[in-house]
Amino acid sequence: MKNNAKGKKGKIGKMWAVVLAFMLLCGCGKKLEVAEEVKMEEYRSPDGTYSIEADAGYEKIDMGMESWLGLEPEDGMDSVAVMQFPKKGSFMGGWANLGEAIAFMEESNGFTDKKEMETPQCPNLQNMEAYTYKMTQDDFTTKLYVVYGETDYAHYFLAYYEGMVKMRRDNYFADICASFREYEEAIGEKSVPAMEVTDTVRWFNASNSVLIDANQWDYRVYGGLEADEASMEVARQVLDNSWEVTDKETADETLLWLMEEGHRTEFTEEMELLESEGLGEVDEQARVSFLMENFELDEEWAQNYARWYGRYEENPEDAVSGWDYNRALSQLANFYLAGYYTLEEALDASLEVAKTIQGSFASWDDYMESYFTGYEYWAEEESTQRRGIYKGLQEAADNPFAVDFKTELEKSW
Repeated sequence: MKNNAKGKKGKIGKMWAVVLAFMLLCGCGKKLEVAEEVKMEEYRSPDGTYSIEADAGYEKIDMGMESWLGLEPEDGMDSVAVMQFPKKGSFMGGWANLGEAIAFMEESNGFTDKKEMETPQCPNLQNMEAYTYKMTQDDFTTKLYVVYGETDYAHYFLAYYEGMVKMRRDNYFADICASFREYEEAIGEKSVPAMEVTDTVRWFNASNSVLIDANQWDYRVYGGLEADEASMEVARQVLDNSWEVTDKETADETLLWLMEEGHRTEFTEEMELLESEGLGEVDEQARVSFLMENFELDEEWAQNYARWYGRYEENPEDAVSGWDYNRALSQLANFYLAGYYTLEEALDASLEVAKTIQGSFASWDDYMESYFTGYEYWAEEESTQRRGIYKGLQEAADNPFAVDFKTELEKSW
């Protein structure tokens, strides 16, 4: 079961391609021969977290995301797009730096003929980079002006398509970029969890916080993402592609498999085989050599199995069960985001899983060691990165593991 469809690896936050096709629908306007005097007006993003100033003659275009702003005039002369990618709490984004965000945008949109241009002044964006590109769709090619930048909250992508030939006036796009501003109050409202977070829900969130943080989501929110149409779509795609879950029935089957079998079943079978071959009677220092000689393993894999067997000796029942239980809690949140479970159904089931975890382990460290061992066995790679995330979270100001592992878990919803 290690490499089957139940639980393939993959970062949810980077699975959707970005679409700018609407900008190519403006190519039929009249050619501007003389730059116009432009009356500017403020336009706010649908979610109200930022704004820009642009020609008052634009109309807002639905770009399918509440944090994306598209503007287009009736005459089809040009168009403007602003895309926001929050650094946490969004299913798409979470890049380590602006360079990663730029690379993603270029690849996703098929940009070519990249040329650096003068970076406009914008006091509310940092680390700005500016380029021109060619973008082609359906045999139509246009020149695109693009500015990238970031704030503490998000990475931003500002694009301008100038229509047939000329901008409305010299420095028009630069003026648009210079007008950019964020609204802390609106950002703060988005950052507040939509549901009451009790100690029990905090416990659920802590259990999944390593994966949530790896995805650059928000571990203060159940499941890491707010429940909306965008997170529903991405949850459904991940569940279908990685777990073959497409409805409540298949969700129920997956939860049952994780709680009654999971990857711990195969793990235990392999450890029992090693035990029957006498590995337990071999001195710990000699086990790697024993495994290499008797099982035709290379040194790396012999070291892995020696380490895993040591964990199995310490706790035969739960050497890697933390991995399966953790994934059960994670998938329950995905079932809710996907709309296959109601919030109450997901939380009720999470409560039962969490109580099982508490009955199997003594502390967060004990539980997470089982999780890391299970990850190594399933992924066939080291857990160094995830262990580093766990340590970093424990040292964070909003440490999710501050909630006591032995908290009395109860229904609080």
